Amino acid sequence: MEINPFRFSGPLPPSEMIDRDEEADRLLSMAEGGHSFRLVGPRRYGKTTLLKRVLEAAEQRGMATVLVDLQDVLSIAEIVVRIEAGYDRLKGPIRRSVDALFRSWNIGLALGGGGFTATLQRNPNVDAESVLLRLLHLPADLFDRQGVPSLIVFDEIQDVLAVPGADGKIRSVIQHQTEAATYGFAGSAPGVVEQLFADPKRPLLEQAVPMELAPLPLDAVAAYVEERFRRTERDPGTALTPFLEFTRGHPQRSMMLAHYLWDETPRGGTASEETWVAALDRAAKDSAKLMRAVWRALPANDRRVARALAVRPGPLHSRETAAAVGIKRSSISMALESLLDSAHAIRVDGKPRLTDPLFEYWLQQQGLAPASGEESDPQEE
Repeated sequence: MEINPFRFSGPLPPSEMIDRDEEADRLLSMAEGGHSFRLVGPRRYGKTTLLKRVLEAAEQRGMATVLVDLQDVLSIAEIVVRIEAGYDRLKGPIRRSVDALFRSWNIGLALGGGGFTATLQRNPNVDAESVLLRLLHLPADLFDRQGVPSLIVFDEIQDVLAVPGADGKIRSVIQHQTEAATYGFAGSAPGVVEQLFADPKRPLLEQAVPMELAPLPLDAVAAYVEERFRRTERDPGTALTPFLEFTRGHPQRSMMLAHYLWDETPRGGTASEETWVAALDRAAKDSAKLMRAVWRALPANDRRVARALAVRPGPLHSRETAAAVGIKRSSISMALESLLDSAHAIRVDGKPRLTDPLFEYWLQQQGLAPASGEESDPQEE
């Protein structure tokens, strides 16, 4: 049985990263220089793979490296568990030093073996806030003991807003660690990340140098696909051009559609445009439930503008577009900003476009059926 070389269910290993060398080098340079950074890009755009690449390189330079996944956190205790789990990836002498510090603190933290999760099960009333503050101070303790600087990356940082006061507690500690640690903040909702870092009311104001992830260069995607087809005795043939036009540099969708295209191409065979159509049909069918879930999660006016971006060929703010999707023209700009803030849409050459080509394709297949809760006067200026 042959193994499909295109894996799309989860972050790729850093060694499989397509392009992004320039971004990785820039982030590593900032980390080594003590400059914290914030990395913003839509979900499934390869942020985690890029961050792991940077963390591996920083570890080779002698830094203690920690990746903290904050997706969907709802409490201070859960943030503690996520940070503790991030330290569990450490190896060698640095890991032993961290484990010794945890034991000396005697506050329920441990590397492996249940750690703070087990502590919470034994004592649900434990003061998680004081544990968080102590844990956030760990890079300074490690630097004082061994002179080892740390690179701490918080992934999906925007989700800390679901925990009242969490960003303030994080800021209150890390702002004093200029020598001991560099921090990376990654997020998939540009509007919310901007709120965290650029809103004068938020405590993480101006704490990190910004970087946005762009779509992948099409020539890099083409080379990646061709090499893996060739390695497995296949040829993407004339399917490559419509594949690139459709996926338009979206990292995860490029891997996903390449997976289906490879699967439709027999060993020793060459893919054709018909092969591409078959691969796209399979991908669309398999993702239909997810696309519908994405659609239903959007506010009503966001749905209308998303549909307009996918289906309408004319200007977005025109009377004809507003009438076709059932929205007031005065509401279009606000809905578009909402889509951009949530990264459901991005700007390409200054023009808005849906981020996910499969979502765009799904909407095109649905046509212009009315959305629920249409506004009463779609032609209103």
